[in-house]
Amino acid sequence: MADSLKFYLITDLHHYAPSLGTSGKAYEKWNNKEQKCLAETGAIIDAAFSKLIADKDIDIVLIAGDLTSTGAMESHLDLLPKLQRLRDAGKQVYLITATHDFISSEMEPLRCEGDELLPATPTPRPKLRELYADFGWDRAVSEHKESFSYCVKLKKGYRLLCMNDDGTPERHGYSESQIEWMFSQIEEAKKAGDYIFMMTHHPCLPPTPIYPVFSKKDMLADSDEITTRLADAGVNLVFTGHTHMQNIAMKRTEKGNVFYDVNTSSLVGYPTAIRKVTIDSEKIDVRTEQIDDFDFDRHNLSVNEYLKKHFTFFLNDIISSTAYDIDHLAFLAPGFSMTAETVYKLKIPIKIIGTLLNNRTVGAAAKYLGVSHRIDPRVRGTVLKDLVLQIMINIYHGDEPFYPGTPEYGAMDLFIGRLKKLVGPFDKDNKIKNILDAVLSSMYDAPPEDWNAVLPQK
Repeated sequence: MADSLKFYLITDLHHYAPSLGTSGKAYEKWNNKEQKCLAETGAIIDAAFSKLIADKDIDIVLIAGDLTSTGAMESHLDLLPKLQRLRDAGKQVYLITATHDFISSEMEPLRCEGDELLPATPTPRPKLRELYADFGWDRAVSEHKESFSYCVKLKKGYRLLCMNDDGTPERHGYSESQIEWMFSQIEEAKKAGDYIFMMTHHPCLPPTPIYPVFSKKDMLADSDEITTRLADAGVNLVFTGHTHMQNIAMKRTEKGNVFYDVNTSSLVGYPTAIRKVTIDSEKIDVRTEQIDDFDFDRHNLSVNEYLKKHFTFFLNDIISSTAYDIDHLAFLAPGFSMTAETVYKLKIPIKIIGTLLNNRTVGAAAKYLGVSHRIDPRVRGTVLKDLVLQIMINIYHGDEPFYPGTPEYGAMDLFIGRLKKLVGPFDKDNKIKNILDAVLSSMYDAPPEDWNAVLPQK
């Protein structure tokens, strides 16, 4: 391998052009069901790009898809000058697009006008290649034209596979011809003695145990098979987005080969993250940085406080709805990678769990469930809703701290054991049991660390 490679990576910009409307009842309703920001996206992107431009040591920037909020042409045209600013500052920008970037059966471009959500200008998928040709495709050594995937040589000794997995709403993955092309590029890199790694939008490994329970279709299709083939072919690293979570996952194949998925949170939502990566022959060093300011009225809150407040409102709305408003929960469902159909199917056990969450402290819930004598006194007075809220925040933030042996884990372990018995009669296919088991496993972080990690090369 040649000298080290350094680059920045960001993802899920979800840019929302101000011309689409940033006030009124329609906007407020839309904004309140989003984990990420809307009106603030332009200011956050500008601040992040200023940070990247200020670093004269790194001239490569990767962007892993979902450039706009709903694929409105207005947002694309507003984003392009921002990207051009990076290029004008000497940065090489390589990006992919994703399902939020074009009109589809599940993604209608919208604008807000008073009380109404109205259609915005749609972006056809074929238009994306033309719009963003200057940000990757124009420097490709090879391109899979059907999927808009391409391969670039970043510098001597290093190649990047930019794999679009747009597919369909039912299947985010690669076609047979795309897979054939991908492995042909891997072989070309091997012949040239180049290290090759990947960027794709949807996660290839589960970022947390609970993610595939709710969101299997929001992972790369056939991900287990494809990641095994990649690892055994010598590709050990992919950068992904989509989940808005901070996570680094690892798998080892039966042949002993390791594969890493570095999943990164949305730039425009809590916990806004910028990956700073150095790759050499011995290690992959992944650091996480953040912006400390952006030009928007944050009501005297820090960037982290402001974004977390918006995110916490969204999560509180979900938790409250489990007990009091199933229809509203179904409305919110797409925002946390669930379907309205699933919410209605599970409404009885959701109501049981939601009532416990919203109306009791940990101690009171423990008494109700008959496990009070086994609860650690340090968490007895904690409102159960607040504990679950913190677990959810931790999952998105990464480096989850509630390991076995902590009071929080002990309480949830007891509750989940009892809840599985209570909902058993409604849970013929074990869906609730699997969800509860996954919640428990998601309370703590499996190695490697999610924010800052040194990943050894084979």
